Amino acid sequence: MTYQRRTVGIVAAIVLALLGTMGLVGYVQGAKNDAVAGEKLVKVYVASGNIPAGTTASSISSMVTTQKVPAKVRTQDAVTNLKSLKNEVTSIDLLKGEQLTTNRFVPAGAATNAKGIPAGMYGATVSLDPEQALGGQVRVGDHVAIVGVSNNNVIGGTTSSMLVSNVLVTSVQIDGQNGDHPNKKEVTNAPTGKFFVTFALTQGDLEKVVASAKDGGVWLAADPTGANQ
Repeated sequence: MTYQRRTVGIVAAIVLALLGTMGLVGYVQGAKNDAVAGEKLVKVYVASGNIPAGTTASSISSMVTTQKVPAKVRTQDAVTNLKSLKNEVTSIDLLKGEQLTTNRFVPAGAATNAKGIPAGMYGATVSLDPEQALGGQVRVGDHVAIVGVSNNNVIGGTTSSMLVSNVLVTSVQIDGQNGDHPNKKEVTNAPTGKFFVTFALTQGDLEKVVASAKDGGVWLAADPTGANQ
């Protein structure tokens, strides 16, 4: 009999503990819901995907979504009306999920420096053979992917990897015949000489591109995700 009473007591204690825990969780969740319900919800614009630097505000409406969040969650200087950004462009790349803020936009005329580099970005020039520069067809305003080629001293030979995508080309200088033809359907002579291509890069991408160009070289690729302006 004593053993049965002890067993019943243990089971009862466990049940009471479970009930107490469930009650506490319910109370905390209820308090959280009440707290959120009592807060004012405000509208914010959020990037639905990565938005390149230099994108005009007039074309950004299809690249963002609106969300309602508690006022305390809204970022300082958050954009509340896209029309207020008239004649402005993004000064840096905006990342997917990022709230739009007014300090990420600048007047279109101030978006680039004297060399056409978007504000807040670095310009770097690499020397490329025609086959490395899209067959010599790379042009200012293109958005390209940059592939790095490096020498592998351990296994021998070379390896390649994607360094960065959707990179803005701000300048192209050609040392030799460029091979371009006003009629794009015409077959042209292959370009000759070096192509000196300047890119707009973030600091992290700048370091990767310069290191790879110094080590083994870089190749450009047409970027299917690029937002050619």
